[in-house]
Amino acid sequence: MANHHDDEQELENLKRWFKENWIALAAGLVIGFGAIGGWQGWKGWHEKQYLAASQMYADLKKALEASKPDEAAKIADKLQSDYASTPYATAAALRLAQVGVIDSKLDEAGARLDWVIKNGNDDGLKQLAKLRKARVLWQQGKADEAQKALDNDGGEFASLYSELRGDLALSQGDRSAARTHYEAALKASTEQAPNRPLLQQKLDDLAVETASVAAPAAEAKP
Repeated sequence: MANHHDDEQELENLKRWFKENWIALAAGLVIGFGAIGGWQGWKGWHEKQYLAASQMYADLKKALEASKPDEAAKIADKLQSDYASTPYATAAALRLAQVGVIDSKLDEAGARLDWVIKNGNDDGLKQLAKLRKARVLWQQGKADEAQKALDNDGGEFASLYSELRGDLALSQGDRSAARTHYEAALKASTEQAPNRPLLQQKLDDLAVETASVAAPAAEAKP
């Protein structure tokens, strides 16, 4: 599965979102902490949770670097169950999903992505998780389900969503739909987008195939 976003960049995006939105999150939680000091109690708890999750995520990365996926999975499970409100839980789920794909454990990868889609606090990363879930479904031979997973415009990943829709259509023999999706993907991409050259190549290949099919038909006319 292609990795268009570096995991460290994803984590930085999560950190930035959390810093910008933690006060809004506090409004929904501070009431529950009234008995232990109200706002100050919640703030202290939040900082403790954040630091603990940060250390756990660092341990997860070390486990993966040491080729200990089972240990990393246990840490990710803990982050998802006990530290779901921190950005590290989402980052851990995305990283373990990537490892699952590399190890051909597609069901496990899909489950991690489902968690992000359901529990993630960042819309952009939820969109990314949906994109990756669609790729996983495609690898599992579930092209129709993969198309359904791409049930929105993709937000900042609009170009990648359209490109994948084109790949899925092409895999099912629908060249016309594939061309439409590739053109939409190219339109949504920036000049510096890393997938832009490949998109153009896919469109060029479709044009060549169409021309090669049309030529013999034209020659056959009296």
